[in-house]
Amino acid sequence: MSVWQDMLTYVDFCESDQENLRAAWPLIESHQQTIVTHFYDIILGHPDARAVFDDQAQVLRLQNTMKQWMKELLLGPWDEAYFQRRQRIGRVHVRIRLPERYMFTAMNRMRQDMIDVVFDNAEKDQAKEMCRSISKIADLDLAAMTSTYMEAREWQQLRTLQDLIIHNMPVTVLCLDADGQVASATAPGTRLLNPQATVGQPLEAFLPPELLEVANLEAAMERAQRSGRVVTIPRALLIEQGNDRHFRITVVPLAHELAHMLVHLEELTDVVHAEVRAQQAESLARIGTLAANIAHEIRNPLAAISATLQVIGGSLATDDRRKVVLEKVGDQVFRLDRLVSDLLGYSRPAQVSNQVTELRSLARDAVAQSGVDVELRGEQDCQVFADPQYTSQVIVNLLQNARDAGGPVWIELGPGPTLRICDSGPGVSAEVRDRLFEPFVTTKTRGTGLGLAISRKYTEAMGGSLELLDGDGGACFRIGLLRAPHEAP
Repeated sequence: MSVWQDMLTYVDFCESDQENLRAAWPLIESHQQTIVTHFYDIILGHPDARAVFDDQAQVLRLQNTMKQWMKELLLGPWDEAYFQRRQRIGRVHVRIRLPERYMFTAMNRMRQDMIDVVFDNAEKDQAKEMCRSISKIADLDLAAMTSTYMEAREWQQLRTLQDLIIHNMPVTVLCLDADGQVASATAPGTRLLNPQATVGQPLEAFLPPELLEVANLEAAMERAQRSGRVVTIPRALLIEQGNDRHFRITVVPLAHELAHMLVHLEELTDVVHAEVRAQQAESLARIGTLAANIAHEIRNPLAAISATLQVIGGSLATDDRRKVVLEKVGDQVFRLDRLVSDLLGYSRPAQVSNQVTELRSLARDAVAQSGVDVELRGEQDCQVFADPQYTSQVIVNLLQNARDAGGPVWIELGPGPTLRICDSGPGVSAEVRDRLFEPFVTTKTRGTGLGLAISRKYTEAMGGSLELLDGDGGACFRIGLLRAPHEAP
């Protein structure tokens, strides 16, 4: 039994009801215009109901439609086609956003007006039977319209909720319908989705064609649909303007009328770059360990060579020409020993022992150790939380570099727990600037290229920072340290 047949049986809508309705039609037909006019007068008197109409011309068209509805209501035939037409009326009401309550109140007004006409124009006993049949068919009509109305309304609300959820997800998701069109999509804030694409277009309108091709996404979707299982593309590389972007794509088959397929795109570019950096760091760590071991092995022979050179040199006469050669060899031994010391300093983990101390005092001690002629500027003093030994080593290294660059050297204290070490030399070239703090990068002809790398390592280990500032001339390095806990900012 169909739904409609079940409804007819439930209210006992029988042949006699059909005869009663057909008999009532001539009475109601003569009052049809009055009933319809009264109906729309009531509707137009309610702002929410009136809002669904565009203009008076639409109201006049709908009045003619309602006359046809009344005729069908009373003359039938009350078959499956009749039921489907009533369902379509419910869908139209959803589309024009008519509040559901007006379907019930409107039917009440129509029913009452038709019953009043029958009572005024028919015999009492006949009018009673006609009114009972009018109530039955009016209830059936209302049930048919509202069932579809509520179904369509729930469908629309579910679609709206789906769009709302997917659109605001912090990942890239596209939901496809059975025709392969995008039914919902996340906001195009990932620089991946085409901002011009709109719901209802195919997948190709949303995603770059290069990504679709490199991921072979169409084949993956077919495989997922055929197997009913999730298909994952672990890595897909998209090259945009020379930049690599890595994605993982997951295709999920869905068995739902609203969604046939879900495509989830996860960008892995940062993860891939982090993996590369981790591998590089691991390689550097191995190199550092190897360098430290080699440095230890070299240091003892260097000490022996240096001692031997001193003994041999001391045994030669002052004017012996071999003495000059031995001094040059000694200089190279000293240079190798410095390189070994720097390698050990760079490879060892920093053992930080921060304590509260005066910034000006740290600067003065470092100036004294450096042997560099320095002008100390800035009257402001500040207590910092730093390791005095590491801080002095960093300042001494920067002062000696500034002296080697040439020209006056000065230190500016402040503002706050910072100091700047500046010189009047040629400055740092643009080619070296971005790599200046990397190991073995130097602007000196005889430098090891580890001094600045070690200085930044020690500064960051203390919780501070070391950076090269932009300037018109010379080089200027800024050391930022932690403020002592009790110091006001």
